[in-house]
Amino acid sequence: MRETGFCLLACLILTGLRASLYAQSTVPVSAAASSLSSPADARSAKLEQRIETISSSLDEAHQQLEQSRKQILQLQRELLLIKEQLAATQPVHSEQSSADNSNVDVAKTTASAIEDLQERQQTLEEQVKLHEQTKIESDSKYPVRITGLILFNSFINKGIVDNIDLPEVALSASNDSGDGSGGAGFRQTILGLQGFGPRIAGAKTSADVNLDFFGGLAYGSSATSAGIVRMRTASINLDWEHDSIQAGMVGPLISPLSPTSYATVAEPSLSGAGNLWTWSPQLRYAHQTPLQSGRQLQFEFGLWDPQTAGYSTNLLFRSPSPGEYSKQPAYESRISYGTAKDFYGNSASEHPLQIGLGGYYSRQSYPYGESLDTWAVTADWRVPFNNHFEVSGEGYRGRGLGGLGGGVYKDILVGINPVTGQDSYRGLNAIGGWAQFKTRYNRSIEANASLGLDDGFAGDFHALQFPAAATAVQLRARNQMFVANLIYRPKTYIILSPEYRRIWTWPIYGSGSTADIFTLSAGYQF
Repeated sequence: MRETGFCLLACLILTGLRASLYAQSTVPVSAAASSLSSPADARSAKLEQRIETISSSLDEAHQQLEQSRKQILQLQRELLLIKEQLAATQPVHSEQSSADNSNVDVAKTTASAIEDLQERQQTLEEQVKLHEQTKIESDSKYPVRITGLILFNSFINKGIVDNIDLPEVALSASNDSGDGSGGAGFRQTILGLQGFGPRIAGAKTSADVNLDFFGGLAYGSSATSAGIVRMRTASINLDWEHDSIQAGMVGPLISPLSPTSYATVAEPSLSGAGNLWTWSPQLRYAHQTPLQSGRQLQFEFGLWDPQTAGYSTNLLFRSPSPGEYSKQPAYESRISYGTAKDFYGNSASEHPLQIGLGGYYSRQSYPYGESLDTWAVTADWRVPFNNHFEVSGEGYRGRGLGGLGGGVYKDILVGINPVTGQDSYRGLNAIGGWAQFKTRYNRSIEANASLGLDDGFAGDFHALQFPAAATAVQLRARNQMFVANLIYRPKTYIILSPEYRRIWTWPIYGSGSTADIFTLSAGYQF
């Protein structure tokens, strides 16, 4: 049978190829079959490879199309959400012309919203890139981050003030004082470093330091606007889940807030007019108790190295303050209720609620053997009404608050006792505070108006007789300030802010003085 099959196959091949194949009848049939099947197998292998390549390409294209479809659906959902939000905020008009205007407004608002979303997306992408970048090299091999604010301030002062760069009080005019001043500078620029270290006993460790150029003026006739570098604040932090320990040179624990201003950064806004602010070495402990609905109670306690009221009498060495003469620290504590925050001050809400009560005590000793107990009771609040309005402020009542920035920068009054005729001193009682109203128009524009007052008790002044050589600082009894500003951020890190300030300052005797300050600030934050 096998031979018969081969014969039939040979006959068919010979018939198809005619007489020319008869001459090759001596060639074995198996060799002929092999010579024909080899090219066919090669073409089949190439065809299969092409089919596999095309199939793989189709699979990849299908995956890309599927991803593109998902992205398109996501964009459609976001666009629909934006349209619903815009529709909810647009009034209904019956007239066609009003409808046309509304459509134009919707288009403009939509374009603005899309631009805002693109900017926020770009900011997030830049932050992701920042995290992906190689960290700044440090000996500890732990991450270090550079922060700061390059700030330009130009100003016009109408009236006589104590410091043309950053006025705090208005002075009386004299024959050689002129009637105002103007200028510009970068002295309020801030440079900062933040370091993040390992866990110690379960606590996250971190440290930071901030510098500016408000430590004085550089020597030289051509350097009147150049500042000397100084340390503003610094801290070392240990943060657990609900507890924190901080050693740092920071603001008073009892005064955690300040009005919003880019014209007064080297010293917080309303300093000397109701805002206790002095940065001093402190050791703090805080404990948080979480409550329902994202709220928390926070208990804080601190030891404070009280500053000297006024200027140091020694330019080379630090002389002890009355509080340091007592050989014991000042004590401060605070209890607060509000929106839950971490110990870096971050909150899940963009407009957190905050209400706090604080207390302060310090023992002061003086070289001539006298001592004074100084104290303060404080309150602070930050209350948002909605996404657009917010009220914040602080208030205090105490005695000997010059080291904190209160009492018109005086702890005590020194004069003559009218009964004994002897030199005497008296702790100055003071009351004051500030309040700010904030309006947010959108993410780029906000307006602020604030009013502050620091008032020394007149009874303490009248209890002493002051010599004829008493200075204006010794006789200064009351300081009040009003601030209004507009803050515009055309981009996330760009700041433009015009501001108006009016200062009223009164001595215990005689008439008061006023000054008007106009400031334009421009900054780049990084």
